[in-house]
Amino acid sequence: MFDAETSGTLPSQRHCNPYKPTQRGTWHPGALIFDRPVMYSPAEDAVYPLIATDWEMADDTTLEMTFSEDWTWHNGDDLTAEDWVMQLQMSLAILEYQAEDGERPHQFLESVEAPDEYTARINLHDPLSETVAVQNATAGLVGDEARGIFTNSSDDQWSEWHSQVMEADDSEMDSILEELTTESYPLLEDANGNGPFQVADIGDNAMVFEKYEDHPNADNINFSEYSFHLYENNNPTQPYANGEVDAAHSQFPVEDDVKSQLPEGHTLIKESFSTNKLFTFNCGYDVSYDTPFSNANVRKAVCHVFDRQQVTQVLEGVNRMFDWAPCRVPGNVLDSGSHDAADWVQDFTKYGQNDTERAAELLEEEGYTLEDGQWYTPDGEEFEINIMNGSERKDFGVLKDNLNEFGIKTNQEQVDDATFDERRQNGEYDMMPDGSSANGIRALWALDLVPNWVQSISHFNPEAEIPMPVGDPDGSEGTKTINVEEHIREWQVTDDDQYHKELMWWWNQTVPQMEVMFQPDAGAYNADNWELDAPDGIIDGTEDALYLIPKTDEASMEYIG
Repeated sequence: MFDAETSGTLPSQRHCNPYKPTQRGTWHPGALIFDRPVMYSPAEDAVYPLIATDWEMADDTTLEMTFSEDWTWHNGDDLTAEDWVMQLQMSLAILEYQAEDGERPHQFLESVEAPDEYTARINLHDPLSETVAVQNATAGLVGDEARGIFTNSSDDQWSEWHSQVMEADDSEMDSILEELTTESYPLLEDANGNGPFQVADIGDNAMVFEKYEDHPNADNINFSEYSFHLYENNNPTQPYANGEVDAAHSQFPVEDDVKSQLPEGHTLIKESFSTNKLFTFNCGYDVSYDTPFSNANVRKAVCHVFDRQQVTQVLEGVNRMFDWAPCRVPGNVLDSGSHDAADWVQDFTKYGQNDTERAAELLEEEGYTLEDGQWYTPDGEEFEINIMNGSERKDFGVLKDNLNEFGIKTNQEQVDDATFDERRQNGEYDMMPDGSSANGIRALWALDLVPNWVQSISHFNPEAEIPMPVGDPDGSEGTKTINVEEHIREWQVTDDDQYHKELMWWWNQTVPQMEVMFQPDAGAYNADNWELDAPDGIIDGTEDALYLIPKTDEASMEYIG
């Protein structure tokens, strides 16, 4: 098994402290040697049981999770709900210390407790649907906690840190957090896990783990060791193609000229995961920079001028064309038709068709004029777009050619990373490239993503008017005013698809970003040696499929070589 995240950290230096962000072993290999309460598939927005075998909303704002009594730590201690509750309490306490006065430490989670040994009770600020409540409770809040239960309440060090964090006043928290976030405890070689494999040998370029015979799923695992191999160039495709490892966690698919080197049994996993490549506009809300893209119709016009079909010539076997209307839904989901959104977008405005006639109409509506093949702004200036970075993006090359031919000048600016980050945060640009993970319907609308991050770089107005009904850009029923963040919250609380559909429609009619290409973010394994049997939500819908499958009787990973 290839370790996809070496980060230059030797195995002997890795640790399993989820609160320390450097030299971490909490994902590779921590996600294997530690188990988690449940397995959440962001691609399918589905929850599968693991240590927690049952969960229910005891009332609108109380989630109760029942833990199995069959799990133990590798030193023989019983694993209880208290172990996980301790970890979650520490995370919430850290968030509370970091929060501004009057702000919620966490948008949904208020507190957590263990009313008995095998029950965890999570108290919520607001009503939530069951799946959303479980997903939020088991997510990473301040570190890598989502990868497993790392805190053993019988461990003196974790118990001491827990007491300190829970009892400290503000004047003491700085020094406590300094220790908690810098200590490499426990080192990987000393880690006391609770998953199906335990530490056997930590070498310079390989880590070996042996089956933990007391794990509840041990009888269903027909191989005795699980190893991670590290390589200097951090590119898993070559060792995998050479037969040095059986699987790789990422960097698939590969470019066309590499495909012939792959083993005959080459099989992809994690296929529901992808990354989007987008055009990002500076929408101009609450920034002093004068940009033509403060007007939605001008953004739409540029999207219409773009000729998406020309991008097919530069995909290189890795990227896929996003051949749908902008809607903030993963391309893989639209391609498979696995969600109703694939039907909804059929009625949405589809840009990228080199529809110069429609583009001209939109510009003329806003007072732009065309003279001798050149477009002029309402102020009589030549219409010129400043594109910050993206010179290596071939889709931007296509866009610039399209715009220049249409009569809009473009100016390519390349700046260093620090300048790029500063200017996008300050809204000092017209267009720029962006790339983002697209790992699930709901994940793309996370509260810390759209109202927070995307707004901070695209500067869209959080309050928007959208034409109604959904799918009618002419607004035959008038307009509807929405607050993007509140709409997302209502969707989270009610699980009503109408909120999702209206958010997609807002994205399509506001176009703060336009999806151009998407790239599957898959892993791979050699099916000549291995047979995997798992629900799609686990094998293709989670980042950690190769770690999760041995943990549960919901799936199997069998050696057949």
